[in-house]
Order: sequence, then C-alpha cells, then structure tokens
Amino acid sequence: MDDVRALVARVAGTADDVRVERVPAADDAAAAGYECRDGVLTLRGSDPVAAACAFAQYLKAYAGRQVTWEQPRLEPRPAPWPDAPPTRLTSPFPVRYYLNVVTYGYSTAFWDWDRWEQEIDWMALHGVTHPLMQVGHEAVLAEMFRRAGLDAARIDEWIGSAAHFPWTFMGNTNSFGGPLPADWITRHVELAQRILARQRALGMTPVLPVFGGHVPPELTDPSAGEIEWQGWRTPILSPDSERFASLAAEFMGIQRELFGTDHHYAADPFIESVPPSGEPDYLAAVGRAGYRAMADSDPEATWVLQGWPFHYQRDFWRPERVRAFLSEVPQERLVLLDLWGEHAPMWRRDAMYDRRWVWCAIHNFGGRFALFGDLRGLRRDVDELTRARPPRLAGIGLAPEAIENNTVFYELATDLTWNVPQLDEWLRSFALQRYAAGHDDFVRAWDILAETLYGPGRTRSIPSPVIARPWSAEAPFAAQRLAGEFVPQNAEPQRQSANIDAENDPMVLGALPRIATAARLLLGRAAEAGVPDQVERDVVDLVGHVVAQGCRIHIRGVLAAFAERDADAVLDHFARFRTDLLDLDELAGTRAESRVGRWIADARAWGGSPAEADVMERDARSLVSVWGHQTSGLHDYSGRHWAGLVRDYYLPRWESWANWLADAAAHGREPDVDVLRARVVGHEEAWRGAIGGYSAAPEGNTLDVAARILDRLGY
Repeated sequence: MDDVRALVARVAGTADDVRVERVPAADDAAAAGYECRDGVLTLRGSDPVAAACAFAQYLKAYAGRQVTWEQPRLEPRPAPWPDAPPTRLTSPFPVRYYLNVVTYGYSTAFWDWDRWEQEIDWMALHGVTHPLMQVGHEAVLAEMFRRAGLDAARIDEWIGSAAHFPWTFMGNTNSFGGPLPADWITRHVELAQRILARQRALGMTPVLPVFGGHVPPELTDPSAGEIEWQGWRTPILSPDSERFASLAAEFMGIQRELFGTDHHYAADPFIESVPPSGEPDYLAAVGRAGYRAMADSDPEATWVLQGWPFHYQRDFWRPERVRAFLSEVPQERLVLLDLWGEHAPMWRRDAMYDRRWVWCAIHNFGGRFALFGDLRGLRRDVDELTRARPPRLAGIGLAPEAIENNTVFYELATDLTWNVPQLDEWLRSFALQRYAAGHDDFVRAWDILAETLYGPGRTRSIPSPVIARPWSAEAPFAAQRLAGEFVPQNAEPQRQSANIDAENDPMVLGALPRIATAARLLLGRAAEAGVPDQVERDVVDLVGHVVAQGCRIHIRGVLAAFAERDADAVLDHFARFRTDLLDLDELAGTRAESRVGRWIADARAWGGSPAEADVMERDARSLVSVWGHQTSGLHDYSGRHWAGLVRDYYLPRWESWANWLADAAAHGREPDVDVLRARVVGHEEAWRGAIGGYSAAPEGNTLDVAARILDRLGY
C-alpha cells in the first residue's frame, strides 16, 4: 500500500501521519475504511483503489474537503487530521469503469505527465478499477502498418491528427489533419508506459485497445468491405481473411512488447457505422475473429465492448443481429458496456443479451458547454442496480465524451458506489465541501441548482445557442438531430447537423432568474470561501449559462424583425446579441481553463519545431470548430464557451447572418442562402487555419465581471 501513501502525499503534501492497511472484502466486491486518532489517519482497503477511496471519503466526511478536477490538491491541507471513529465502507460493484474512446480527443489529447498524474490520482480517489487507456497507441498502429509494408509518409497521412486519432482508431476517420510531430510517438510511448505503471501500481486494470480490421486501401484484399461515417469511407478487412488474422496478431504482439497487458481489451469495429453486411453469418464471423485476435495472443483475454452501436444504429442492430455478432464469443470473455445508462438504458430493453455488463453514464457529448445532470435520477438508477442486482451486472462506470465539467454529477456518481447518504444530505455536504466554507448561502445556491440545471429529467444537455451554426433564414435549432439519439436507416443517408442538440423546453428560459440568484449567492459569499477558486469557476459557468441561454431571445428577435422586413430592427436585436457575446467572452477570459489560448498552447507544446507546432494548432482549432471536413455534419459538435472562440469564431458568424438578413430586408428581396453559406464557410476555414493571437493567461477579475453582467441583465 505504499503507492496509496504516495498518492496521499501528492494530494496533501505529506503522508508522514498516514497509515494504510489492507483488509478483506468479505462478501463485498470491495471494502474500505478509515479512522483518525491523535492526528494519525489510518486508511484501510481491500485493494489500493479502495484505500484511496477511503481517503477521499474521509476528507469529505470529516475534513469538509473534496479532491476534484478543479481542486486536485489540498491547499492548505487540514493539520492535524480531524478525529474520526472507525468507519467501514463497501461496494457491490467489482468493475468500476472509466473514460470513453473519444475522451482522448475532446479532453486529453494534449495532456502531459503532470496532468495525467493528477487524473490517475482522481481515478483512484473516485474508485476507478478499469480505466480505458489509449495513450500511445498510435505507435502500435504505425508499427503494425510498417511491418505490413506501408512507408512512413503513408502511415503518417492515414493516422493524421493527434486530436482526431480516437476516431481513426475506431475506423470512423482517416487521413485527416496531421502529420504528427516527429517525436510524438516516442514521447507518447514513454508517457503511456508511465501512465500504465502508475495505474497498475494502484491496483487498476487498464483496458487497452485492439485492432478492429480498419486499414488503408493498400492493405485490403478482395474480400474486404467498407464502412462510412460522416463522409469518411474506411476499408474493413473480412473477419475470415488471412490478412486480418496476421495484422491482428502483429498488433497484439507489438502492444504487449510496448505496454504489457492486463487481459482486458476494447474493440469496436462498427461504433457508429453500418457493417458491410447484415447477414448473421458475417456478423458472427466478425465477433468470432475479433475475439480470436485477442485470445490467440492472450488466452486470458476479455473483450470490453461498447454497446453503443446497438442503440445508435438500432434499426440495423436488431436483436437477432446482435445475438449473431456475440454468438461465438465465450460468455465469460465479454463485458458489454451499457454506455448511456442514465438516458437510454439498454439493460431494460434487451437484458444485455445474457452477457456480463456494466451500467455507464455518458453524460457529456463532445465537451461542449452544458450545465445539466439528473441527480435524483442518478441516485435512483444506482440504488436500483445495488438493490435489484440485475442478472450478470458486473459493475458501473462513467464514459463521458469529455471530462472536467459538471463536477457535481461525477462526484455523486462515484460516491454512490459506496452507498452515500440520501441526496438532500449529500448535496448540502457537497456545497460546503466544494468551497470549504460553512455559510448556508452556499447550500441555498446548490438547492436552486439541484431543482433547475440538475433537476429531474435533465439527462440531456441544455444546448447553447451561442454555438449554433447560422445556415439559413430559419431558426438554427429546428433541423438539428439530437446528439446521441439513434439514427434511422434511410434509403438515402441523411447527414444532419450535429453541432448542438435540438431546442429545449421552455423551462430553460424560465429557470434563468433562479440560476442568476444562485450565482448571486455565490458572489455574495465568495470572500468567505476557503477555496475561492471554486467559487470563481462556478460563477463563470452559471453566469455564462444565463448569458448564453438569454441569447435565444435575440435570435428570435432577429428572425421576427426579418419576417416584418424591418432591417433596422434586425440590426437592433443583433446589437443586443453582440453585447451578450462580448460579455460572455470577457467572462470566460478571466479563467485560464476557459480560454481557447490554453487549448492551443497545450497543443503547440508538443511541436518540436514552429512548423510542427503550427500543424498541432490547426488540428486543435479544427476539433472545436468545424471538427472535420466542411461536408460532414459535425460543425461545432465540440463547441465551447471559451474566450477567443466566442469573440472570433461564433460572433462573426452571427454578424454575417444578421447583416445578410438586414440587407435582404432593406432591399425587399429574399436572401440568397448561397451567399450566407459561402461567408460562413470562408470564415470557419480562415479561423481554423490561422496561427497565433491567443494568450493562455487569464485577464480581469472574475467576480467583478460576473457582477457587472448580472447588473446589466437586471438579475
């Protein structure tokens, strides 16, 4: 348990007054405990992760502190440790899964070891046993291709952008962006080895990716098929082909050499694409070959399979096809992830096909700004799983597309694995721990948020109108497909915009005065917070939400004025819209984490030369703006309320739209949609291709700016 003491030292500055003991789990999946007497803290766990959880739970219960993404270190730490009686905690969930393939694009793409070390500590403190681990796997794929005969330039082209690699690995994209810096692979192999060593030292079981059969055309054979996603077409080898078997064996061998194994592997050959054939024999062959690719190299292999396709493409993945796909994978060698359990649970509908399964919450799509989460629903769902123990349930997990958002949802989800108090009591404690302060105004603020942003039914994001893409003379919300909902199978594929979710119900606007009140409560007590940084972060989010959602009124005002062919009124409504967007940009700019300059700086830091840094910047800009090709439906899928992005990317698009409508109204003609779209596309391409101009350093006083904005809005 020395590694747990080292974790405590990283979080608290020292572990000289901390002891760690191993205890049996008895009939539970995991057991943890703590006690503190005379300033000596004793942590207990059936494994290192459980002991780390004991530390986190002790901090919450007796020190009134949290370790979160925003506050990864205790500054200052409690001294001495507060006394606590012997306390035992248990969990019924042997598997506690974490991360999504695409988190490695939307959140972690440019992380260094320092940031990864903090995240691994977060995992341990929050009970993660099975983290998905994809860092460094460009190296495995590139070496497999090299041994198959591809030259270095072609490999670089196929792998493409660092930010987009998760989708290339799953067969969604290819040959987009990049190339990677010359030393990227070497440095990421070293980074991955450090990550894996730390995860294993803390008793975790990393889940490593494996080859899914996706290859460049040069490596296909006559039996290969093809899949399509958002305009990209990718060859996929026939599961029965010698080429698939030989490449899969190479991949497994290279991966074992570089990264070892913990016998758990992730492979998703058709994550959002329709397979080349729906014949049961073909699907059974894919499942059989996928498993054999793992088991031939590792007889202990367990396949960790995302159940996402069975939801997302459920018109194709009828139950008989899913059963065929799984039919030749041994029952005990597959774990199926019910990926969107908090919103679209598969287990209620399909009983998880009599396979071991893990209930997961996706929560966030794309990393785009949204404050939401059904806290009472989360409590209800996990309580039901704990009480009812559905057949073959192996555990629970978190599979967000992006992290470092909506901390309250993730703190509750991970606490629930250890059977925390009732929600009202938990929420009160959360509010006081979050700010290390005792005033009831902090509690009142979170009571409001629990009834609005985090109220019943809030399992979908509340879309930000700021990031909507103006594309015609109609409301930019109407034609947008809800992100994550299943895609009907049409004779003619329809690529709808995925940039934001469809417009939410009227409660969104109706809740703004109450959310502003919550922000005012935090502002009023900021000086009393033991962790003032947390107050600032939350105020930026809350006031940013109020400003952004209020922009719907301006967009509707512009459209109503245009319907009356009143050019002056169009511009008047837009002027108010512009003021709100500039305020939002200024507010975001007071915090480093909400500046596009930090995202860009992190990307550029991996470049070994100015030219490489420029490539990294372009790919980083691309992911949070156009995303991919102009012909795909992914514009603004990863849109953020970031300073610089609001002012220089979203605002000019809206300005082009308003001027286009005003000009048509002034001249009494119908606006030419081709003119607008050419302007929008030209602006988008210019922004993502630009270099420099953004600082990562915060500017201004968060609390002063937030108070001024609320004053202006009349809240």
